[in-house]
Order: sequence, then structure tokens, then C-alpha cells
Amino acid sequence: MKYDRILGAGRAGVFAAPRLAGPLRAAAKRAGIAWYDLDLKGAADRDALLRRCAVVFALPSYFSNNWDALHECLLDIAGSGAPGAIVHWRRGTELARRAPDAATTALRVLEDVAAHWGTSGRTFIVAVDRDSARGRALRPLR
Repeated sequence: MKYDRILGAGRAGVFAAPRLAGPLRAAAKRAGIAWYDLDLKGAADRDALLRRCAVVFALPSYFSNNWDALHECLLDIAGSGAPGAIVHWRRGTELARRAPDAATTALRVLEDVAAHWGTSGRTFIVAVDRDSARGRALRPLR
């Protein structure tokens, strides 16, 4: 299957989410890769986005709601030896419209984390729904 090959190749980066996420999620489950559903509905600013990340990624209590802390905590997840992770960034239209700088910065943090995971040959995919990334060119997940 298409996604099994992609996940087996240790792909890392930020990509356009497929129109149907179910097959990707099923492939992740078969591969033992963690799935994080970053549902951003109602997150309209930086603080709301960081709070949502804290919940979705089960960040530690010392997480201090800033970009550096998010980066470090996500690198800690990579250090846990997990075989990989997929973040489904969805329903972020309001965030993209009301706080585009926060959305851009968060995606840059995730890109950097993906690059770190990728150096060890592990999968870290951020699959961004197209309507959540206004003005951002996203590569298809192939």
C-alpha cells in the first residue's frame, strides 16, 4: 500500500494532508507509529495553539507555553525511541486567518523537529489540511 511504503521509508517533513486521512492513519497503526490529532478548531491565537499542543502531545507539566519549550518537548518525544509520529494538523482555518504568524511559527517548529527525527531515519510527518495553511505551499505526501 502507498502509505505503508512512505512510512517504511522514514519520511519526515510537513506535507499536505491527503483528502482522506483514514488510510494514512491505518498505515501508521500497522507500523506502530504514533498518531497525534492536532484539531485546531477554536484555536485562534498563539496561546490557544500552544495549550492545544500541550494536551495533544501530552507535554509535561513544566511545559512553559512558548515556542522553545514546544520544540524541546517534541525533541524529547523523539528521544524516547518511538519509531515515528504523525501529526494531523486539521481545522486550523481560524488560526491561519486570525494568527497567521503563530501558525507559521508552529509549522516551522514542527519542520525542525521533523528534520531531527529524519536524521535518525524515523518518520515524523506533519499532515496539514489544505484549508489550514493559507498561503503556504505544501508538498503532497508521496
